[in-house]
Amino acid sequence: MGRKKYGVGMLGCGWMGRIHSNGYKTARYMFWPKSDWDVDLTAVCGSSPEKGRDFAERFGFKKSYPTLEEMLADKEVTVFNNVTPDPLHVAPTIAAVRAGKHIVCEKPLALDAADAKKMWEEAEKAGVKHLCCFSYRFVPAVRLAYDLIRDGALGKLYHFAGTYYQDQGSFVETPAEQVWFVAGSGVDQGIGTHLIDISRFLLGDIATVSGMRKTYNTKRNSLKGEIDVNATEGFFTMLEFENGCTGMMQCLGVANGKQSEFSFEIFGSGGSLRWDMADPNILYVYQPQTLTGKVRGWVKINCTEPDHPFMDTWWPKGHVLGWEHGNVNMLAHFLDCLAEGKDIAPLGATFREGYEVAKIIEIINHSALEGKKLPVSFD
Repeated sequence: MGRKKYGVGMLGCGWMGRIHSNGYKTARYMFWPKSDWDVDLTAVCGSSPEKGRDFAERFGFKKSYPTLEEMLADKEVTVFNNVTPDPLHVAPTIAAVRAGKHIVCEKPLALDAADAKKMWEEAEKAGVKHLCCFSYRFVPAVRLAYDLIRDGALGKLYHFAGTYYQDQGSFVETPAEQVWFVAGSGVDQGIGTHLIDISRFLLGDIATVSGMRKTYNTKRNSLKGEIDVNATEGFFTMLEFENGCTGMMQCLGVANGKQSEFSFEIFGSGGSLRWDMADPNILYVYQPQTLTGKVRGWVKINCTEPDHPFMDTWWPKGHVLGWEHGNVNMLAHFLDCLAEGKDIAPLGATFREGYEVAKIIEIINHSALEGKKLPVSFD
């Protein structure tokens, strides 16, 4: 029968386009011995014909199209990959769904819950596979944390503490055009989505939230002079999970000195664990019942052993992976699900998870405005 072949049509030529192009190319040869699929960089459409042509030449796409409509009409394109800026996710993705393409879309799925829900419903109606790119699920140390929690290694779960800090907005003098969350969707949608998704991936559904949000710099310099700013720069949440675990999330775009720090800690009756993307291969685990006396303490696990998640695909033990490898693993999972008819969830995030994260952010923002705890429910 041969391998099932999928042709990628990519919309967007920015840095996430580079990440996904590298991801498909690398997944093709790294997962080759055990995969049942082949993938081809078929077509790209950029913000201008010139950018599309340059991108196609650089990354090896066979074709570049000046318009989305022309790319979606290409029958060789079976997977549509949307890596455009956040406000451009909805209409092009729905057009691709209606054209019968399977979909990979960067997060946040949409800037509001209503649009995200529409994208999910359209994809389900069309019967196409759909992935929302919460790639941290596919970092080996994070997947090991997932496995340990499900194996009961932490006992009864008590508390989740997560942070995502960046410093791009720390200086008022920085032109607003160079601060991604000012011109974009704010830190709640931009990076808060990752915190919400990873907490639900590891601990399950969220029952209630109590939010606070802050814009520290309501005026900023821009290339066109001073402008008013209302984009969220600080996004904070207390929460309760349906299993009784509590949580705290802190998301900040003005964390001076923190280039991009994403971390979490989880505490339970049988132990605890912690992880930081600054050292992505390391998972710290504390299980007092397994240690005695002077050696009791945190165990530093370098997640590079062949039996650690994903590592049988990569390098000899002790040889570490980086941030980009989570994207490679994620795209390989998506292609596996296409080829084998498997569900994207629960290991991958579908448009349903993308919608639910958007809805939770909406409820958190309502909680912040109303100054009270609110229940989480989905329409």
